[in-house]
Amino acid sequence: MKYEEVFTPNDIPTVTYIDRAEHKLESELERLYRTPNLVVSVSGPSKSGKTVLIKKVVAEDLLITVHGASITNPDDLWERVLDWMGEPTEVAEVETTTSEVSAGAEGGGKIGIPFVAEGAAKGTVGGKRGWGAGSTRTYRRSGLEQVINEIAKSDFAVFIDDFHYIDPTVRNDVGRQIKAAAEAGVKIITASVPHRADDVVLSNSELRGRVAAIPLEPWSVPDLSQIARKGFRALNVDLAPNVERRFAEEAFGSPQLMQSICLNLAVVLGTRETLNELTRTEVDGNDVAGTLRQTSAFADFSKMLRELHIGAKTRGTDRREHDLVDETRGDVYRAILLAMKQDPAKLSFTYDEITKRVREVCRGDAPTGSSVNAALTQMHAIAENLQPSTSPLAWDDPTLDIVDPYFLFFLRCSDKLKQIAKA
Repeated sequence: MKYEEVFTPNDIPTVTYIDRAEHKLESELERLYRTPNLVVSVSGPSKSGKTVLIKKVVAEDLLITVHGASITNPDDLWERVLDWMGEPTEVAEVETTTSEVSAGAEGGGKIGIPFVAEGAAKGTVGGKRGWGAGSTRTYRRSGLEQVINEIAKSDFAVFIDDFHYIDPTVRNDVGRQIKAAAEAGVKIITASVPHRADDVVLSNSELRGRVAAIPLEPWSVPDLSQIARKGFRALNVDLAPNVERRFAEEAFGSPQLMQSICLNLAVVLGTRETLNELTRTEVDGNDVAGTLRQTSAFADFSKMLRELHIGAKTRGTDRREHDLVDETRGDVYRAILLAMKQDPAKLSFTYDEITKRVREVCRGDAPTGSSVNAALTQMHAIAENLQPSTSPLAWDDPTLDIVDPYFLFFLRCSDKLKQIAKA
């Protein structure tokens, strides 16, 4: 096998699929998917395998995927579904009324049908002929009603990926329509991140009791290590367990990110296809650093990191700078980014945790708590402005969440933060 067939960060894995059987996720999703008139809500961290799980249970040709970010008005959801089904936006029908003359009718009298002359000519009109008057009617798509008519009580499922990205101003209307669709027998599955998992129910309180939740537990380091073990064994490469664990720790609970890391490790090791026999392969520090740096190119957050580092614009006063543990000087924004980067890696911090880390990355005086709080508020706004609805981080006092593990990976494993300091 070729290495890109084994490690598939952007496709459904086969060789390296880990079902985490102890969680019984597939059987639970299968049961709920088969339950009539139910909305199934799958939640889990970004890049945690929600879509892979759903596609393992529901055949791909039955799954109608609509991305939440594409829904900016209530009708968009059903328009996307009808697009997937290949339904035309409008259909024109011609209605006609027809009169016929049968064989044997005599010509010569006044028949009273257009184009048949009043005349003296005798004889019969051979065969059957028709004349009609027509009118054209145009039928446009009927949205939800048409979707119900087409797929209600079938095995087709409407999958709303990243439900939390639906425009907040229309989410309530979408929620009411989802309820109507589910009641009519349309299968609905949604996917969200954990801290927005209840957005489906909040969109319409009447959905409470009609939404079944499947929370995906975070992937553990042993779970992620299995991806490396199964994949490299398929390539006849035997890695030391501590190497598998080292990379699993840098994947931050994301199987997709672990697939990317393993893909790049295979390149660094020069293992492009299955070896002739099982071979123990040593991985040194340079291999680790090269693999992580190369993988960071799969998640380029350069502009985001640069804007967060600059922070909010000031009016006439320079921000106070601090001596930092990476031998640079920087203001509160750089201190926060450096704090997020430190070991142990975390995707969520309380206010106390992030302020403690900020103090630890400063040599000498550190930003005040109020300064950190104000900077986090600005960083949240900057990130939202750069990536509306898909921001990689969220500050909701007193919690800082790194929503996208690829952002933390880029912050930790790329050279961007170091390059910014030199600019």
